Amino acid sequence: MKRLFSLCIYAALCSSVAMAQETPRLVVGITIDQLRGDYLESFAALYGEDGLKRLMRDGLVYRNAKYPFRHINKSAASTTVVTGTVPYTHGIVSDEWVNRKTLQTETCIDDKNFSGVNTRMGASAANVLVSTIGDELKIATEGKGFVYSIGTDRLISVLSAGHAADWAMWIDKENGRWAGTKYYGDRAPYWVNPLEYEERMLSDRGSNNARVTRAARFCLTSGACGADHITDFVALNYSVAETTNAGIDRIRENYVALDMEIAKLLEVIERSVGIDKTLIYLTSTGYEDAPTLLQTISYKLPTQEFSMNRCVALLNMYLVALHGKGNYIETHLDNQLYLDKKLLEQKHLKFSDVLHECEDFLYQFDGVKEVYTSTRLLQGAWSPGLSMVRNGFNIRHSGDILIEIIPGCSLADDSKSGAKVWRPAWVNFPIIYYGYNFEAKQVYDPVSTEQIAPTIASHARIRAPNGIDELNIKQ
Repeated sequence: MKRLFSLCIYAALCSSVAMAQETPRLVVGITIDQLRGDYLESFAALYGEDGLKRLMRDGLVYRNAKYPFRHINKSAASTTVVTGTVPYTHGIVSDEWVNRKTLQTETCIDDKNFSGVNTRMGASAANVLVSTIGDELKIATEGKGFVYSIGTDRLISVLSAGHAADWAMWIDKENGRWAGTKYYGDRAPYWVNPLEYEERMLSDRGSNNARVTRAARFCLTSGACGADHITDFVALNYSVAETTNAGIDRIRENYVALDMEIAKLLEVIERSVGIDKTLIYLTSTGYEDAPTLLQTISYKLPTQEFSMNRCVALLNMYLVALHGKGNYIETHLDNQLYLDKKLLEQKHLKFSDVLHECEDFLYQFDGVKEVYTSTRLLQGAWSPGLSMVRNGFNIRHSGDILIEIIPGCSLADDSKSGAKVWRPAWVNFPIIYYGYNFEAKQVYDPVSTEQIAPTIASHARIRAPNGIDELNIKQ
């Protein structure tokens, strides 16, 4: 009897341990480029019951999410989601930057060391300076957990995959094929071949978003993601962006079409893995509102044009008057200026002193709201506003001087077509958790996208990415 009692206690303890160690079989991270919370809710009456409306109704919805840095862009945003930290730490400050060695503009994932697959452009996640949630999952499972990234966008797909993923794939803009990079291996996973075969057989492959859903279906069904008790991670990137300034009717169509794809995706997850065994999160990679100068004028909004080329020319003339001949400003990109540090050394000029001279001069320009130098940002943050700018700065990849122009002012650059109107107004978007261990709830308190990665790590029972200084987990 005692032995039977002991066996019962042992079985109960084993059962409790098994339950305590239970983790989701699958994590699906959905990021949507250019998603706006107001549009998401305004068009809800047109959604079906099984897509976006299902997530908003049955999920844990944080309605007031934000990114903890200024100048939000898709690359910095998507990297923050998977690393749980800001560009100051993870290194991805923007979609593109100036290579200090060549003075050429390059994207944040360009890498000639790893050739492309079905694309002429090489790429890697080498510029991500910390680990991602996918990297930590690989470490925790000794490489057994699958990590894939599938999306419409090359930058987001690679950055969401991280360093140790099995594969990252995106739709190449030049040839329309599914592309990848040999950074993740010499060839695509076996389940990509039947995906490409099916698409060749179709008379209409559908929209890019539809192709992402189709690829996700092959990944889950043929690729065996979520098939066992080892947690797998699939990052999916959709987009509701427009290449031109579209009217509200076209924007509405994009959101309704996205809703249909989310419904199809949830159905695939339900059939192949089970929603209760899958942890799903959805958020936006930010929204960039860049109306043309003509549009701004037509609505009688206060505006003016700020020419970066003229600014650079005048600033260099000023420095020549102070220190003699030379091209002190090596180059510029968007609102960032890059100084020629070698020239300053040759002239025995102190870098911080020249930065201070530039700062004083730039404040005299009409349209300049604030000037941030690298030394000012590196010395520390003394206010919430400066802290947000510092969070979006990285010494390796940012310019030496950042110019912030007044809202409504247009930033004109002769090296690029058109003028971009600076409109830094806050645009709300949600973070939605759905499926494994999440109950339906609406939360209106502000929440940061930094919290996504540690939240996923907590539920998957793995270590959080190594760039996170302090965990602030919302569950």
